[in-house]
Amino acid sequence: MTTTAPMAAAPTAAPATPVRSFLLGPGQGLDGPLRAHGTAGPLLAPVRGRTPAADRAVEHELAGVVDDFLGLDVLDLAAGGWRGHSALRAAARRTRELPGSEEVVALATHRITSTHRPYVDIYVDGAKLGTLQVDLTLVFWVSGFVCVVRDACLTGVNAGTCSVDASLAVQGAVLAERKGGPLDLPGAFALRGPVPLLAEEPAPDPYRASTVPGVSGR
Repeated sequence: MTTTAPMAAAPTAAPATPVRSFLLGPGQGLDGPLRAHGTAGPLLAPVRGRTPAADRAVEHELAGVVDDFLGLDVLDLAAGGWRGHSALRAAARRTRELPGSEEVVALATHRITSTHRPYVDIYVDGAKLGTLQVDLTLVFWVSGFVCVVRDACLTGVNAGTCSVDASLAVQGAVLAERKGGPLDLPGAFALRGPVPLLAEEPAPDPYRASTVPGVSGR
């Protein structure tokens, strides 16, 4: 369902929810899980004269690199997933054709999957020992959301309910997992920045000559 009537009240910005706090909880880090799964050991096996202290230092550095990645905002990842939603893209095209216009789009219950696979290359004395593979997957179960589209961008959301399944794996070993965690959102909120819905789709050429059936262009 779409309508060109804007929301009654100006929404406030939603609070940031880093993946780290959602998945790991307060005060939790990755040093322990990395050590428990022996993540660094196979990569460091060729190094001569290894010590347990050296292994712990490498694990600590790896935990810091992966932890930086977990600073991604959960809501931003969900909003990015909406770029492919057909109803939102249709509204984006209409608002692009009429600059300054706004549409409100009610979304049916749906699922958004956000998958990320960064990696960390490990070097010792300038020689590459291997690559640490990271897999982060979030599945959003969304119901009752109403989205605001303006100038081909998603700009605000009137929230319904949203739960999230999240999983973090390193070298194939699951280090952290959370199933069905609720995403606490205000009733209506603005995104921290407009989310382009048609970034990969070129705008129509306003100077392109139109074709009238039965009339030649000669």
